[in-house]
Amino acid sequence: MPDVTVARRSKVTLGHVEGDLEVERDAVVTPEGDAVTVDGRVLTGGGVVFDGSLKASEVDARDWDLDIRGDLTATGDVRVTDASLHISGSLSAGSVDVDRHLEVGRDVSVQSLDVGSRAEIRGDLKGKSVDVGGSLQVHGSAEVEYIDAGGSVQVSGQVACESIDVGGSVIVGGGKVDGEIDVGGSFESTGPLEFEEIDVGGSVRLGGDSVGKRIDVGGVVKVSGNLKFEEIDVGGTIEIEGNAEGNEVDIGGVLTVKQNLTLRDTLEVGGKCKIGGTLSADQVEIGGWVEAAEIKARKVEVGGSIVTEKGVRAESIIIGDRGRVKGPLIGDTVEIGEKSEVEEVYGKRIVIEERSKVELIHGVDVQIEEGCRILGEVLYSGSLDAEEDVSFEVKPQKVSSLPNVPA
Repeated sequence: MPDVTVARRSKVTLGHVEGDLEVERDAVVTPEGDAVTVDGRVLTGGGVVFDGSLKASEVDARDWDLDIRGDLTATGDVRVTDASLHISGSLSAGSVDVDRHLEVGRDVSVQSLDVGSRAEIRGDLKGKSVDVGGSLQVHGSAEVEYIDAGGSVQVSGQVACESIDVGGSVIVGGGKVDGEIDVGGSFESTGPLEFEEIDVGGSVRLGGDSVGKRIDVGGVVKVSGNLKFEEIDVGGTIEIEGNAEGNEVDIGGVLTVKQNLTLRDTLEVGGKCKIGGTLSADQVEIGGWVEAAEIKARKVEVGGSIVTEKGVRAESIIIGDRGRVKGPLIGDTVEIGEKSEVEEVYGKRIVIEERSKVELIHGVDVQIEEGCRILGEVLYSGSLDAEEDVSFEVKPQKVSSLPNVPA
C-alpha cells in the first residue's frame, strides 16, 4: 500500500512524501516549494498532472498520459505503460521506458531511453542507449553510446556516440561517431563529422570538413567540404566539393571531386571520374571516362577516355582499345590500344596498336603497328619499329637526346 494517496480528480498540494505516493486518475498535484519530493515510488493513473517539478526514486504511470510541468528527477527508473510522458522541464533518471510518445522541454540525462513511438527533446540528450520505435528529434546535442531508431533521427546539435542504427533517415549537426553509422534510407550531417564507418542504403550528405575510415553507400554521396578517409565504396555517385584524401576508392558509377584527389592506394571507377585539380594515386583503373587537371600515379589503366590539361604522368600508362585521350601522356611505358586517338605521347617504351591516331611521339624505343596515322613530330633516341601501312605526315627523326617533357 502507498504511504500517501491522492484521490481521483482531486487537487492537492504536497511537499515531502517519506514513502510511496499514488496519484489516481485525473488528479492535479502542486508542489509546496520547488518540487514534490517522494522518497519512494510514484504510481499514477491516467491523466495526472504535476503542476511543478517532481523528484522520486521511481515513477510508474499507466493507462493515460502523465504531464509534469517542471523537471522530473528519478534516482531509479521511469516506466510509462500504454501512455505518453510530457515534461516541460528537464528529465534525469536511470532507465526511461515510454510506450507511446515522450516530450521533454529541456535536457535529458538517462542511462537508457526506450520510446515506442516518437521522442522530442528540446534540449541536450545524454545517455548510454537510446531506442525509439518511430522518430527521435533532439533540438540540442546528443551524447550517447548508441542510437537505434526504426524511423528517423534528427539531432540539431553535435553527436558524440558509438553507433547509429536507423531504418529511415538521419540528420545530425556534425560531431563524432566512434563506431558504425548504419542507415537504411538517408544520412545527413550539416556540420563537420568524424566517423568510423558509414553504411547507407540510399544517400549521404556531409557538410563541412569530415574525417572517417570507411564509406559504403548504395546510392548517392555529397560532401560540401574536404574529406579524409581510408576507403570509399559507392555503387552510385559521389560528389566532393573540396579536397579528398584517403587510401582507396571504388566507384560503380560517377565520382566528382571539385579540387584534388590524393590516394595512397587505388582508384577504381566503373563509370565516370571528374577531378577539378590533381588526381594522385598509386594505381588508377578507369572503366569508362576520366577528366582531371593532371593525373599522377605509378600505374594508369583506362578502358575509355582521358581528358587532362597538364597530362598523365605515370610509370605505366595503358589506354584500352578505342580510347580517346586529350592532353599529353608521360610515362616510362605507354601502351595505346587499337583504334585509339591520342594527342601527345612521351615515354621510354611506347607501343601504338593498330589503326590508331597520334599527334606527337617522343620516345626512346617506339613501336607502331599497321594502319596507324601519326599527324606530327616523331622523335626517338633508341629504336623505331613501324609496321607496313603506317602514315607519317612528318618524317620520323632519330636524336641523340630527347627534349624535356612538358612541365
